[in-house]
Amino acid sequence: PEEHERAGDTEAQRRNFPMAGLHYTKALQADPTRNTVRLKLGEMMLQQGMFDAAVTQFKDLLTRDPNLAVAHQGIGQAYLQQGKSPEAEAALTKAIALDSSNWVSHNLIGLVYDQQQRHTDAIAAYKAALTIRPREPNVLNNLGLAYALSGDHDTAIQFFEQALAAGSNSPKLHNNLGVAYVHRERYVDALESFKKAMDEPRAYNNLGVSLLAIGNAKVAAVCFEKAIELNPQYYEKATENLRQARLAIARLPNGHRGQQATETVSCP
Repeated sequence: PEEHERAGDTEAQRRNFPMAGLHYTKALQADPTRNTVRLKLGEMMLQQGMFDAAVTQFKDLLTRDPNLAVAHQGIGQAYLQQGKSPEAEAALTKAIALDSSNWVSHNLIGLVYDQQQRHTDAIAAYKAALTIRPREPNVLNNLGLAYALSGDHDTAIQFFEQALAAGSNSPKLHNNLGVAYVHRERYVDALESFKKAMDEPRAYNNLGVSLLAIGNAKVAAVCFEKAIELNPQYYEKATENLRQARLAIARLPNGHRGQQATETVSCP
């Protein structure tokens, strides 16, 4: 069983999940008491998006060890991915009660709270995770997003920038930071962040979408035009966004519409 477990670990690292599963199954057949192998099978199912199978695996593990915090955590993660917020919250609450030192459980329950639009609770959960893992980029990004969703974009920017300083270079983080910059009218910084997440035409399109969302339709329209100019193949999506921006301008009261029509604006 030891050799099969080691071989399963090797194949799992190579992401050869069918072969890893075969070795883990053989390890359990040889030694049914190996709960570590059952845990690895459940985690592997999570990685593959097999959420129902993962829940079944973790629940089977809990019949053998009811107080195994990471099994409750695995169930909570699977339910979170399925959008089953109440079930995820219950499982993760149990995991934290059994082991409050696991930063992953705190981070996951923060995601559940954000899913439920309980952003104050999410912020507290992410901060609890950071007391255990102070420079974890994913948690810093999630905390920044929770602040952004609650309307505090200045604090959101602080945590997004901390996530960058901690070594993250994920497109999601750069995109989140760009949106937060737009809300603080830091449009040049926003464009630079979007460019780090995607190619230049899409960066201008994203900037336009963010500007349109905060009601700055005139500048948004110019950004959509820039996206189309940079990549005519991007025409369809950016053109639809441009149409929406022009409709928003047309819906402005006469005075505001006339003022915007005479303004000279540019996209950063």
